[in-house]
Formats: sequence, structure tokens, C-alpha cells
Amino acid sequence: MKKIKSCLCCIFLLALMTQAGNVQAELSASDIAKMQKKAEQGDADALCFFGLMYELGKGVPVDYYEAIKWYQKAAEQENTSADCLYYLGEAYITERGVSQDYTKAAHWLKKSAEQGYAPAQYRLGHLYYFGHGVIKDYFEAAKWLKKAADQGQVEAQLLLGIAHIDGHGVIRDEKKACDLFRASAEQGNRKSIEMYNGFCAN
Repeated sequence: MKKIKSCLCCIFLLALMTQAGNVQAELSASDIAKMQKKAEQGDADALCFFGLMYELGKGVPVDYYEAIKWYQKAAEQENTSADCLYYLGEAYITERGVSQDYTKAAHWLKKSAEQGYAPAQYRLGHLYYFGHGVIKDYFEAAKWLKKAADQGQVEAQLLLGIAHIDGHGVIRDEKKACDLFRASAEQGNRKSIEMYNGFCAN
């Protein structure tokens, strides 16, 4: 199984979201200075760390434009983490700090997805399924959706289930669709619960 390169600094910062304080309350000025030095040296994780700080407003005011600058700098480095590439690709979909651009979103999401990052695999599959930023390709969509679904990504399980009902990129298979809906529903996905109850619970 391919190892996903994850930004440990970013994971740490996300953990801080569950606490009442901000980054400054958890990290000393010395810690921030060390991260700044690493970022100036082109360390991709450090660059992503600052991007996430600005996106989440941890220790600094929320500034999506500033966040994008850091994410883009991180993406230009070698061995950039899958989650950081995903944040950048997602920004081009949600218009956080940049204009919506599905083509650019697909570019960065694919780089993340190729590292095995399930959220990026789902998003990329979704783009191929609906033809946003890429040529519509149900087979390519199904490939990425399956990779994400196999990792338990609930939205991928839902959309892949729908693909099995319609025969889009996969064999039409109602049993497989219901298995996917159930797997997603068991994780609390409301749409999957509706699909399972309406289509499968006979």
C-alpha cells in the first residue's frame, strides 16, 4: 500500500482546533520562529503549516489570500504532503483566496490523489464524474472513487454506489450499490441513509 506523505505540522495545527486557545497559546514565539526559518529554507511542511494557520485563523487573522500564497509555495517544493496539495486544490473549488478554477483544482487534486489521499481521490473522481475542469470520464471517475471508497471515504462510497446503479464507468450492480450505500450510511452520511432506505431496504 502506498504510503501517504502527510504534513505532520498541519496535523498538529488541526488538533489545536479542538482546543479553546489559539496557536500562540500552544506554541512559543521560539517555535514559530523555528517554523518560519524552515519555511524560508523551502521546507514544504513548514510552508503548509503557515498556509493552514492563515486559513484557520489560528494565531493570525483569517486570510485566505495569504493562505494560498503559502500553499502555492509549498506545492512548488519536492515531496509536498498530500494534504497540503489537497488544501490547494480544494481552494480552487471553494474559491477561498482564488477564483474558482476546476482545471487547476484537478491538477493539484491529482497530485494529492496519486499519493493515496482519500479526500483528494474522492474530489478528483467527482470532477471526472461531472466533467468539471476535465473531460467527463466515468471510467476515470470510478477508478478514483473506488480508491477513496476502499479507504472508507463516505462521499466516494455514495457516488460510487450511484455509479453502480446507473452503470456509469462500472458494471450495473444493485447489490454492490447497496453495499456501498450501507457502508456510507453506517458512518452517518444522511444522503446514503436516504438512498439505502429508499432503494435497498425492501
